[in-house]
Amino acid sequence: MLRPGRDRQPGVTRYRDPLELCRFLPQDCVSRGVQLHRPSRAVAVRADVRGELSSVRVVDIETSTETDVPCTRIIITAGAWSRLVFRELFPNAAVDLPISSLAGHSLVVQSPRTTETENSECHALFATDRSGFSPEIFSRLGGHVYIAGLNSASIPLPKLPGDQQISRASISQLADAAKALVASNSGEEDLEVVREGLCFRPVTPWGSPIVSRIADEYLGGLCTRPGADGGVFVAAGHGPWGISLSLGTAMVLAEMAQGRMLSADVGSLAFHEDHDGGA
Repeated sequence: MLRPGRDRQPGVTRYRDPLELCRFLPQDCVSRGVQLHRPSRAVAVRADVRGELSSVRVVDIETSTETDVPCTRIIITAGAWSRLVFRELFPNAAVDLPISSLAGHSLVVQSPRTTETENSECHALFATDRSGFSPEIFSRLGGHVYIAGLNSASIPLPKLPGDQQISRASISQLADAAKALVASNSGEEDLEVVREGLCFRPVTPWGSPIVSRIADEYLGGLCTRPGADGGVFVAAGHGPWGISLSLGTAMVLAEMAQGRMLSADVGSLAFHEDHDGGA
């Protein structure tokens, strides 16, 4: 997400819909020769005769077909599901990834009266009411307006992202806030709902993400090749800023996995035993 500022050059800084990036990345990866197994689930790791990581087994969710993918490195970036993936792949691990879920409802709306010009600004609005509800509103390119602010740590994490039902009461509350804060003073209620959402954001107890190689001693008996030839890596826990920080995190993680000089100092984001969140 690019934030507008006073020195913004027209047409350069804008709020874009994160969905565009989420659709672009897998398409671009496939065009570069990356093989995607989707929808699938990683269920086990295999070791060679030396006891070192040699493959990961994935199961196609629709056909139940199992495939062993040869590898000496594994990167876990499954968002709020990263903890479950780690447990599945390393059931004998003495530690757990302290990553939990903070669910949040959202709404994208637009008005037929909204116009966008070449020099249109994007804005952010943070509000609150006496009950403690604090809606966050962002205008985006294309005339869309995103509104969120209803978060809950008690909504259970589903097995798959689309399995959890959206709360109609939460969506109605967001819609009422949008009418009060976005609609015209003329009283016209012409806001069109473009998309309803329920996101499960990965969070850690201390508020910063984990971007780290997981030491072999934490893998429950499995070893990995030393240095840049192997390893198990995790990047998760970015909270609501996961998509915004995804590209930078991916670059640093790739450098870490390949044993190259890091573009950013992420030493404070390393995983260690003190971060263990318990079973």
